[in-house]
Amino acid sequence: MAQDAKDAKAEMLRRLRRIEGQTRGVQKMVEEERSCAEVLHQLTAINEAVRSASRLLAEQYALECLQAPSKRGKSRAAIADMLDVIARVPR
Repeated sequence: MAQDAKDAKAEMLRRLRRIEGQTRGVQKMVEEERSCAEVLHQLTAINEAVRSASRLLAEQYALECLQAPSKRGKSRAAIADMLDVIARVPR
């Protein structure tokens, strides 16, 4: 595994752990009957964190497809597959 791929994996895991912590925090807020505004604010932060993680993963996927299309078959097919996946990433 290339260093860039290792760094990307470590970054993705860091982000996912943070999202997990945020989600646990929201669960606790609901249990404590915190205000809807506070809960919604935190859910918005989680949503943005998920979108950010999705963009990071899509970027890594794109780099993989473009750098080593032979691994995924013909270059055009790999790029078409990549574009299909990226199109589904939340904005």
